Amino acid sequence: MAEQETTGIGWFIAGLGLGALLGVLFAPKAGRELREGLISGAKDSKEYVTARSREARDQINSVVDRGREQMNDFAERGRDVAEKGRERWSGIVDRVAGNKMDAERNSASQDDEEFRGGAAENRF
Repeated sequence: MAEQETTGIGWFIAGLGLGALLGVLFAPKAGRELREGLISGAKDSKEYVTARSREARDQINSVVDRGREQMNDFAERGRDVAEKGRERWSGIVDRVAGNKMDAERNSASQDDEEFRGGAAENRF
């Protein structure tokens, strides 16, 4: 079934090509006029394609530039957030370390008091 569709499409394209060729051969214009018309049409088409490709390139460059700016903005925001996170983490670590030192000092002073108190009780 797929082969029949392919051959049908192939014959259709071949018929279009043959029709275009016959149309050019039996055109009401003279050969020189026909060639000039074809050349003029080709030049116009070339200029159109060149202009459109230039516009497309400019649009693509514009989009790329905007994307680059957004990526730089996101990177800067990320650096700011990371720096704030480091500062907060440092503060937390310092507090925890300070609390741990305070706890150790308190524990050491309590141990000293218990040791002294226990020794005093044993003496009497």
